[in-house]
Amino acid sequence: MKQLFLTLLLCMIAPSFAAEAPWTSPHSLAAEAAAPAALLPFPKSVEWREGTLPIPAPEGWTLRGAGKHKSAKAAWADFTAEHPQGQGGAVCTMAKGSCPAEGYVLTVSREGVRVEAGDDAGFFYAVQTLRQLAAGRSDIPCCIIKDAPAFAVRGLLIDCGRNFQSIESLKHQLDLASRLKVNVFQWHMTDHPAWHVESKVFPQLNDPQFRTRDAGDTYSYAQIRELCEYAAARHIRIIPELDMPGHSAAFQRAMGFSMASEQGMAALEKILDEFCAEIPQELCPVVHIGADEVRIPNAKEFVERMSRKLLSLGRTPAQWGGPRDLPVGKDSIAQRWGEGGEMVERSMNPETIHCRVYDSTIGYANLFDPALLIRRYFFMRPCGSAKGDAQKLGVIFCVWPDTRVEDKSLIPLQSAQWPGLCAMAERSWNGGKGDADKQTSVLPGRKTEAFKAYRLFEKRLSALRLSMFRGEHFPWEPECGVEWTVIPPVPSAQAESVRKQVLAGKLAPLKPIPALGGNLYFRTKPCTGCLGLFSGTKPGATAWAVTHLRAEKDGDVSLRLGFDAPARSSRRWSGVAPAGEWSACGTRIWVNGQEVKNPRTSPLAGQRTSKGDTWNSPANEVPYDNEEIWWAQEPTSLPLRKGDNVIVIEQPYVGEYQSWGVSLLPVTR
Repeated sequence: MKQLFLTLLLCMIAPSFAAEAPWTSPHSLAAEAAAPAALLPFPKSVEWREGTLPIPAPEGWTLRGAGKHKSAKAAWADFTAEHPQGQGGAVCTMAKGSCPAEGYVLTVSREGVRVEAGDDAGFFYAVQTLRQLAAGRSDIPCCIIKDAPAFAVRGLLIDCGRNFQSIESLKHQLDLASRLKVNVFQWHMTDHPAWHVESKVFPQLNDPQFRTRDAGDTYSYAQIRELCEYAAARHIRIIPELDMPGHSAAFQRAMGFSMASEQGMAALEKILDEFCAEIPQELCPVVHIGADEVRIPNAKEFVERMSRKLLSLGRTPAQWGGPRDLPVGKDSIAQRWGEGGEMVERSMNPETIHCRVYDSTIGYANLFDPALLIRRYFFMRPCGSAKGDAQKLGVIFCVWPDTRVEDKSLIPLQSAQWPGLCAMAERSWNGGKGDADKQTSVLPGRKTEAFKAYRLFEKRLSALRLSMFRGEHFPWEPECGVEWTVIPPVPSAQAESVRKQVLAGKLAPLKPIPALGGNLYFRTKPCTGCLGLFSGTKPGATAWAVTHLRAEKDGDVSLRLGFDAPARSSRRWSGVAPAGEWSACGTRIWVNGQEVKNPRTSPLAGQRTSKGDTWNSPANEVPYDNEEIWWAQEPTSLPLRKGDNVIVIEQPYVGEYQSWGVSLLPVTR
């Protein structure tokens, strides 16, 4: 494919934009715009100073005052190893300071580096910031950074109960997460397909014959301790999740009785006794019992009994706290979550918080496409508040690849794990002064502070994709430069007459709507809250989107194009496009008045349509192919001519199983 150097024509036919979002940045956008390096999370306070500090070779540094701060010294070794070439010498001094928990003051001058912190985590995070300041450079910009988190919990959940991941893979992911100042890893270890935790008291739980996926894979207690220690060295606390009494088909297959029975509760108490005897309290102070998506007649008794057992073992119990879960015990941490219409409202109403909570209400990585996931987390207000307290603990970002995945390395690609985690890390560290959650399906206006902040955030993502995440699956492209004129939907029976007007450029009578962002949402699926410009529209309608691309010469341009976003928890979507078509929904594209057919034909062309919910069904045992997920595919192309090009996209809405919208993203990497 011939790659063009492409710029976007930043103009719109209509002058106004969507309603401005009531959102302001918690840090100075001027300081961010002036930043000579991509810092994420962006610090609370930055003062940029003149000059730089040349980076010496590793042997040219003198590290003073690190003392017993082993994690900071290990991070320092990682930093110096990233810069094997250098000249001269410099001193880094670490000194005790009166900083908040996990906070630090980092000073870079022409003479050297000074770090002040009140705890080990603060020293560790200061070095992570220093690594970002120096990424790809031979010098470090002089500055004074004062930083501390808004929320105590900034977490990542990975579901290894449905799709087992190796300890080595998890270590690598924790390395990356720690560089974003993530400090909790919720390890979902058991689910319907398998009980993946070693059991000495009930070895039948580890018998492959009772597993439906990853039959030979079990986490031994030695491995669990190893990963807990590895995480602790990076200031990440592991919260193991042993799901009970729901998500327990594997348990019932192996044991012959349900968890909710008297026999089952007695067995679970023995399992918890063994687990807590094997995994020390200092490595694992919180144990998650799940208790989600299940109805049992003895719900109160079950929760109280499991909670008492954990408390007697010196552990804090945690549970899911959604509307379809068991009642949360009085001594438990509630992990809130939501779906459907619940996600259209604010992330979490603080007036409803009466106990310690983790916020997982913004949405799961496997539910949304990359852009909507990132927007929602970037504009969220964790726990409905600007900062945390003793009850509003923070956020846990969840990766639930419910569908079977054969190649586990594809999970971060198919669920946009890393760009999504970046957005969560930014917001949970910085907090949020305002809440634009209702507007995130439509980007705020170009003149708003919210849009300016999002555009700067995209610049940081672009840089980090090429540094920290080089070699990782990072399915994302910047979208702020794309602008649209949208023609509101009409009944599909009237599409032909409206199409003629659109192609003729006679848009004014059609009452066009301006919109920003390469990812354009008309109406997402009900499970995501029916978000978008036309959230009240029903299937049987057609809308149009018009944009302009400028090319420097004739030829094909690489683009990522998407017209439906299947959730990785369910196969419910329109399917793979038939040969020559852009989607299975009847999408059509015109470039400068000429219709263009899709030059790519998938081996799965015309297949994999699923109009119903397949969660926890045999259909979910068929792994997703990358051809089913538009951001996981290889880029496609459109033929452009030198100068301005008009792109018209016609998008029918054929059923609620479809995420109705358009994504058009020039490939920038």
